[in-house]
Amino acid sequence: MIRFPRLLRAAVPLALAWSVSAVMPASAQDAGGLESRDYKIATDTTNSNLNTGEFTMPHAVRFYRPGTDATADRAQGNYKRGIATLLGNVVVHDSGNAPEATGAGGYGGSGVATLTCDKLDIDSKSKLYTATGHVRFSQGGRSGTADRGVLDRNSGNLHLEGGVRLSDNGSTLSADIVDYNLNTKDAQVRGGPAVMTQPANQAGPNAPIPAPTPAPKRRKPL
Repeated sequence: MIRFPRLLRAAVPLALAWSVSAVMPASAQDAGGLESRDYKIATDTTNSNLNTGEFTMPHAVRFYRPGTDATADRAQGNYKRGIATLLGNVVVHDSGNAPEATGAGGYGGSGVATLTCDKLDIDSKSKLYTATGHVRFSQGGRSGTADRGVLDRNSGNLHLEGGVRLSDNGSTLSADIVDYNLNTKDAQVRGGPAVMTQPANQAGPNAPIPAPTPAPKRRKPL
């Protein structure tokens, strides 16, 4: 039987892998990236305005924080507003040891989670994270793809749209839109029609009931 909540748990690594917390530090450097007490963005060139807080990193960047590291071709944002955008070949690795892994909806102990996408928008003050373009995530036997995903860490809502496909050790779910709350576990699947499959060796609720084996015929006495 396909367990729908179990399939949606495949989305949890996606949600928490890109939840890279407050990316913007309180101060900026003219070169060598940005750094704060809790995280660091390393690159070879940083252009910033100390009055407005706007910054651009035109070359490859690498982000570090406890339990999480990310890379991208470039980055831009505003450290005073607490927003950043990672652009081009974005790859986020989460070891499961990030601070939020032990909190509500914790996911520690499930192995390394990886998220890739074309663009990752981070609003650290609103705790809103948006991944767009070839979104793909994986953790062990779980994986998923979508055109776009939005995580609201305040509400716990995860919204996936556009060719959504979730897989958990052979069971799959395909739909146009999936909304899942990491806290309440409420889920809504729309579009499609939605299709769920499971491995052939797992009996489902609609699996045919095998015919009973006929009892051996009694031989008539001579």
